[in-house]
Amino acid sequence: RLTNGTLVHTDKGSKVPRVLTFNTHNLPIPLPKYEQFRKRGDRSLEQTLPELARVGKDRTAKENQRDTSRAAFHFRLAEVMSMFLLPMLAVALGVPAKRSTSALGVFLAIVMIVTYHKINEYAQAFGSRGGVDPIIALWTPYALFAALTFWMYYQVAYVPGGQPLAGVEKLFDKAVKSVTRFLPGRRKKAENVA
Repeated sequence: RLTNGTLVHTDKGSKVPRVLTFNTHNLPIPLPKYEQFRKRGDRSLEQTLPELARVGKDRTAKENQRDTSRAAFHFRLAEVMSMFLLPMLAVALGVPAKRSTSALGVFLAIVMIVTYHKINEYAQAFGSRGGVDPIIALWTPYALFAALTFWMYYQVAYVPGGQPLAGVEKLFDKAVKSVTRFLPGRRKKAENVA
């Protein structure tokens, strides 16, 4: 709904545009018909958390369906709970060591988050097959990820001079130096200096 405006309509057949000044104007928007959308399926990927919990507790449901629902339920909860760890992980990995301009912490944070998500996906698949209880499969990686995050945050926040990435940065610097020493053009610069 538009209010207090002017609508200018140009037509290819006319050189003079049509002008309409209005106080209120309802602009028609063509919305897709409801029938064009498919119906929601019964797969666990499309169920809500209460639906997953209900199927997971239902003793009359098939065991495969219960395992799949429980695995999807715990996967979603573990993923949501990991969001609360991200600010602490950002602080722990975003604070570089003294006099360091390295962004290794940002790179490592991305690798850690993606790896944790992939581990959760594999744990969900393993739990939905009934290989292991989904609670164990999904909350054990969460507990390890949380413990690592809390430890790194504690090192940065409460230990004087504590840098959880200091050792990793030293190894990274050594690896970069060992690789760049074999690159062409590096020897010429070293010979010109000597």
